[in-house]
Order: sequence, then structure tokens, then C-alpha cells
Amino acid sequence: MLSRLTLLLVAFAFMFMAACAGSKGGSSGSSRGGGGGDDYDDDYDPPPKANELKEAHSEATSLTEENHKMAREIFELKNKLGLPTDE
Repeated sequence: MLSRLTLLLVAFAFMFMAACAGSKGGSSGSSRGGGGGDDYDDDYDPPPKANELKEAHSEATSLTEENHKMAREIFELKNKLGLPTDE
């Protein structure tokens, strides 16, 4: 009885693992296009342009500097009020 249950559990675990391993794109066919002549990928986003990257970088830098400035002000105000500054 115990042997059959163990064998059944092992078989189930093996089937489960094989199914999970095959679900990550194990098919040999192309997932794009399907069979039509159009291979255009609708989910494709063009890479960002250099000026967009520079703008995003400068915005992130300014926000980070503002965040540090506000954290410093909060720290100083806590010191003035005598509140604990550990976070």
C-alpha cells in the first residue's frame, strides 16, 4: 500500500516537473507570426532616443537631490525637536 502511494506521488511529481519545464517555450516552432507572411511583432517598443534618456536621467538626478535635501531637513528638524533620528 505504501509502496503504491509512493510510486504514485513520484509519478505525479515527475509529470508536474515535466509540464513546468515544457511550459517555458519548449515548442520548436516560431511563436511569432504563426503561419502568415507578416512577421511584425505588435509588442515591439522601439529603443528610446538619446535625448529621451538624457532627459530621464536629469529628471531622476534632480528628484534624487530633492529627496536628499528633504531628508536632511527632516533630520535637522528632528534634532532641533529632540526626537530620535534613527529610522
